[in-house]
Amino acid sequence: MKYTPMQVVIAGTIAYVIVSVFVVLGAVGPMNTFVYELLQPLPDRVFAYVTELGSAQVIVGLSILGLLFWFWRGDRVEAWRLALVGIGTLLFTQVLKLVYGIDRPLIDASLDATTYSFPSGHASGSLALYGLTAYVLYRKGQSTFAIFVLICLVLAVSLSRVVLNVHYFSDVIGGWLVALTMIALSEWFIRRKTV
Repeated sequence: MKYTPMQVVIAGTIAYVIVSVFVVLGAVGPMNTFVYELLQPLPDRVFAYVTELGSAQVIVGLSILGLLFWFWRGDRVEAWRLALVGIGTLLFTQVLKLVYGIDRPLIDASLDATTYSFPSGHASGSLALYGLTAYVLYRKGQSTFAIFVLICLVLAVSLSRVVLNVHYFSDVIGGWLVALTMIALSEWFIRRKTV
């Protein structure tokens, strides 16, 4: 069954509201503890490097490089979309952090973990950039391997925040839902303009 972009926007928004209600009510503790304990055997030294691929500086930098790449390929729509979704998602996530004001499990400036916890900027930024790129490549029938690597990158960056104990898993879910909704919104806008 295929979903329209607007259906994904609505579903993503509703899911985000539901998750945020559970987060505010403190009902996500058991899930967060379970995922944290599940991921603890993973090497945190490796993930300290992986997590940098989701930092704001890297996401903004790669969004601009992506903009230049798609312009070079002659695709102005995807050029602007990548930059606007990548950077826009990061900014919107920061606003949401201020709205909720939820503290992190651990504050660590060296891991880019000094703002509020919910939703995760690394999770939303990585899905907005790498996930959107994977979606565009899939839609254009490009390299399956590249798509697989990009999806693994989203998962690795997002879960690195839990491994490093600077985010709860519920923060990651919130970040994913923000990015998913932004990607779907951009797809809806593009299809509306091209119809």
